[in-house]
Amino acid sequence: AITCVTIFCGFVLMISTSVPGVSPSICVAATFVGLVADVLDGTAARKLQVKSKFGASFDQLADLTCFGIGPGIFFTRQGLSQLDGDGLSWAVILTLLAGYAYVACSTFRIARELIVHDCTRPLYFVGIPTNLACVAVVPLSAVFPGNPVLPFLVMILSAMMVMPLKIPKGLGVFTVTDTEVVTSCGKRKD
Repeated sequence: AITCVTIFCGFVLMISTSVPGVSPSICVAATFVGLVADVLDGTAARKLQVKSKFGASFDQLADLTCFGIGPGIFFTRQGLSQLDGDGLSWAVILTLLAGYAYVACSTFRIARELIVHDCTRPLYFVGIPTNLACVAVVPLSAVFPGNPVLPFLVMILSAMMVMPLKIPKGLGVFTVTDTEVVTSCGKRKD
């Protein structure tokens, strides 16, 4: 059920392009709610010891919705909204290319995770996680929608998602195992 919250948050990002009244600030909030739901989902699965291939695959597809496709569409909408009347300018082409690169790279990254790890959740990421890239893309797109540097940043983050570098889960702040997440300071001794 927690994973469905993540999917809903991605859905909010996608419908923001066509439903009047879904403001960029709502999309930023949905992104952070989706991130919290994603963390809670993994924590609950470890605590309850209910890990399965289906659950791992479902979680990855929810991540694709909320942190891959939704942000790519949102970024593109935000960028194009600032370029009204420009026709097919370089700025429009660059925005479309960056939005597509983000969606394609996040899809590639998650497909690679599903295949390489046989639908299990490894203790490391290959490339930066989609949720980490999303935390930069959505707020920056909301606050600086017409910034000419933003498409380049989105393309750099897209490339970083598919780079073949192993990054430990917890990013050095936490130690993640199959059963728990511990801060890098360790557990408190009683």
